[in-house]
Amino acid sequence: MSRELFGNLRLLSSLTIVLPLLIGIWKYYRLSRMQQKLMYLIVLFSITELIANILWYQKLNNLPVYHIYTIIEFLCIIYIYKDALHTLFPQRVFTIIAVVFTAFCIINTFYFQSIFTFNSNATTMLGVLVIFLSISYFYTLLKEIKYTSLERNPMFWGNAGFLIYFSSNLLLFFISNSISTEAAEVNFLVWGLHAIVNIVLVIFFIIAIWVNPNQH
Repeated sequence: MSRELFGNLRLLSSLTIVLPLLIGIWKYYRLSRMQQKLMYLIVLFSITELIANILWYQKLNNLPVYHIYTIIEFLCIIYIYKDALHTLFPQRVFTIIAVVFTAFCIINTFYFQSIFTFNSNATTMLGVLVIFLSISYFYTLLKEIKYTSLERNPMFWGNAGFLIYFSSNLLLFFISNSISTEAAEVNFLVWGLHAIVNIVLVIFFIIAIWVNPNQH
């Protein structure tokens, strides 16, 4: 994949987040608690992508942005799952996971992967944890006795998006760590695929923000 094609995919991936952001702002006072929490993540993602793209197009290292983003992103995600999984795990479990993950990221940045390099250790751990939370949520849905309309459940759509995104990223990060840093075209291919998966995640975000869980 050429640098130009990669740049276009990256830009498209970043711009798509504007759609759920605008929908969320338009519907904000009609959003459920879960949808409002998801909006925090969307706002965070939008700001991060804006800063990262500005640095990238100026040919500056934007990886420090993602070291910080990884921590805040996970805190936003676990904040979403805290309510969704309250019947499965005690609340203190989420607090412990959040503290341990934050400490892991800080230690990784200072001792293993510099803030100016890709934080694959932290991102991979993030993926593993979110996949676990996602599968746990689907398990709680299977345990529910009452019938629920999943197509109007914003948590269902957001959870499905997380599972697809982070499951795909685990493979992409593995490939990224296995290839030579000099293979520019291969790197562009890997991260171009990441941009495509990112667009898929945003589509699920759009559905999660759009649906009305109170509709009968």
